[in-house]
Amino acid sequence: MFHRFRIGDMTATVVSDGPLTLGPPHKVFRGPPAEAIADALTATGQATDALHVAQNCLVVDTPAGRALFDTGLGDEKPYGPDSGKLLASLAEAGIAPESIDAVVLTHAHSDHCWGTPAFRNARIIMAEAELAYWTADPPLETHRPSLEGFRRHILPLRDRIETVRDGQAFLSGVQAWATPGHTPGHLAFLFEGGWCLTGDAAWHDPLSYAFPEAQAAYDTDRAQGVHTRLRVLDRLAADRLRVIGYHHPWPGLGRVERGAGGFRFVAGGEELRGG
Repeated sequence: MFHRFRIGDMTATVVSDGPLTLGPPHKVFRGPPAEAIADALTATGQATDALHVAQNCLVVDTPAGRALFDTGLGDEKPYGPDSGKLLASLAEAGIAPESIDAVVLTHAHSDHCWGTPAFRNARIIMAEAELAYWTADPPLETHRPSLEGFRRHILPLRDRIETVRDGQAFLSGVQAWATPGHTPGHLAFLFEGGWCLTGDAAWHDPLSYAFPEAQAAYDTDRAQGVHTRLRVLDRLAADRLRVIGYHHPWPGLGRVERGAGGFRFVAGGEELRGG
């Protein structure tokens, strides 16, 4: 499954790694009443027993080469049987894995990086703070599954890892934006032409928008996650940036508007062709 559109002068393609099933909504987003969360999900036609989210990986053809942003779960399926479709989606879009020159990671949670080994010709780009977090000595005592997966899938590729910092323009037309909280080195990415790939700074439509001050269970630092989410949503709305949402309903394109007591995500993008 793919969706092709434009980011400024660049051709961009969203490719799916398949859906995930997460925990009960009121246990993932903590603070709002369970009834309010259920109402928000029901209003958008979503189930209320568990969160069901997409994985929308982004390929961008830049003047400096072809970059893939996040790589899904690879062959492992900790969140249900329907993930692991990235390579098939790339093939459907006519994109060969060996044509990827750079894999760019928003962060190193399992569903964003375990598919990286499939891209053997690519350098791997991530935040300096993120690499330091996952390679800390002594090793982390939290996020054990993600840590073990990082060791299996990313550490063997360390000679190909390059790190970037906040504000660094590391690809033509692409700038790193430090958005910590979900993980210490989480990055969003700003593209010339007025687009932003948000990663997991605000990852669920509608809950991350309707309840931006809710603490998300998957955030490493939940208080910092709230602070960052509010900062990110404020900029997205104020600057009218178009958004690529990794876990948003397919294909994850839209924009952010202010709403009563929070924000809302308005889906829509610039399609050339899709499948």
